[in-house]
Order: sequence, then C-alpha cells, then structure tokens
Amino acid sequence: MPAKPKHLFKERLKEIASILEWFDSQEELDLEAALEKTAKAGELITAAKKQLVEIENEFREIKKAAEAEE
Repeated sequence: MPAKPKHLFKERLKEIASILEWFDSQEELDLEAALEKTAKAGELITAAKKQLVEIENEFREIKKAAEAEE
C-alpha cells in the first residue's frame, strides 16, 4: 500500500535532513558519495516542490468552492 502524500512529503524532508546531517558529519568528504547524496537531495527537493504546488492548487480549488457557496 503506497504512503499517503502527506507522509511522502514528511519522509522526503526527513531524508533531506539526513543528507544534510551526513554532510555536516564528514571530516573528509568522499566526493563520489557526496555527488550521489547531492543528486538524491536534488530529486527529493524537486519532488517536494512538485507536491507543494499540487497542494497549493488543491487549496485554491477548495477556497474557490467555498467562496462559490457563500
């Protein structure tokens, strides 16, 4: 069963935070690992931004419907 969208967003944020913590914890940076983590963070950020746009659009539709009922 797929995770609910709000859980996906929360999980993405946790994973981004984990990547940031990894960078902070490195005394000597492994460039290959850093590149992989940077790419993964980019994917997560892009997906999170897309989800925020979808949520914003949904909110606008709800607001529009509520205003039409007034």
